[in-house]
Parts: sequence; C-alpha cells; structure tokens
Amino acid sequence: MSLRRLHRLNAVLLGLFLALHLTNHAALLAGQAAHSGVMAALRPLYRNPLVEPLLIALFAAQILLGLMLAWRRGRPTTGWALAQLASGLTLAVFLLQHIPAVLLARPATDTDIAFAAATVESLPKALYFAPYYLLAVTALATHLAAALRFARWPAPPGVWARTLPGIGAAFGLVILAGLWGAFG
Repeated sequence: MSLRRLHRLNAVLLGLFLALHLTNHAALLAGQAAHSGVMAALRPLYRNPLVEPLLIALFAAQILLGLMLAWRRGRPTTGWALAQLASGLTLAVFLLQHIPAVLLARPATDTDIAFAAATVESLPKALYFAPYYLLAVTALATHLAAALRFARWPAPPGVWARTLPGIGAAFGLVILAGLWGAFG
C-alpha cells in the first residue's frame, strides 16, 4: 500500500474519533450539562485501555506519514499544495503538544471542560491557547479541503474544498465561544 493511501486510510479512522471529539466540544453550546453528558457517553469508548493506545499510535503514524509525504513532494508549487503543507504542519505541531498535555495532566486532573476552559479564560494564557485551538480546527478543515481538492485534480476544486476552511474557522470560533462561556 502506498504512503498516500495509508495516510488516507489512517485519516478515515482518526476522522471517526475527531468527529466524536469535536461534537463533544460543540455540545458546550447547549451548556455544561450537555457537554458533560456527551463526554460521559464518549469517554468509555475512546479511553478504553485497548482503544486509547491505538488512537495515540494512529495519530503518531499520521504525523509521520504526513511528514514523509511532504518531504517526498518537496516545495509546494500551488496554493493548494501550500495550504495542504501548512495545515498538515499545524496539525502535527498541535497534536505533538495536545496529546502529551492531556495525558500528562490526567493522573492529577480530570481533563474535562474545566481543564480546557482554564486555558482560554484568562490572560496571558488565552493569547496562546485561543489561536492554538482556532488554528487547529481551521487546519483540520483546510487539510481535508486540500485532500478533496487533489482528489479532483486537474478539475477545478469543488464547493467543499472551497468552503471547508471557512467552515473550520467558524467551528473553531464556536468551540472557543463555548469554552469562554463555560464558566462565564
């Protein structure tokens, strides 16, 4: 199997987790109780002793595969290739910070909404973490958009490729609004 196909297959598997994870964050807009209810339903799935190490391994593999693909491709020659590279690198940096931070905090702290909201509720932390979360969600949508764009190559990009980055940015703002409102 090619690196590209393996990267795509891995992305599909991770996409299932990410859809659930981001849905949990979006539930904040319905209030803390809704968020806590979704989290209580999902945690047994992705914190399962068999599933969690697999998820971590899939994320590690995705980062490695993405870096290998970027290295093979070389310098981006189009705006879409640059968007794919920049969004992939943004995701890699985010994941290399986010996953260890959550795992290392967990023995002493419940990594619930209070844990996440504490990163954006006051200055100076919010100056780092608000863009951190916003860029991560935007990068995820942009990376997916670039994949959709290249799937149609050389035909013009479809509507999803053109709109997903904006949808990702808007959804990132929704998550931030939920985090800011969690204890306000």
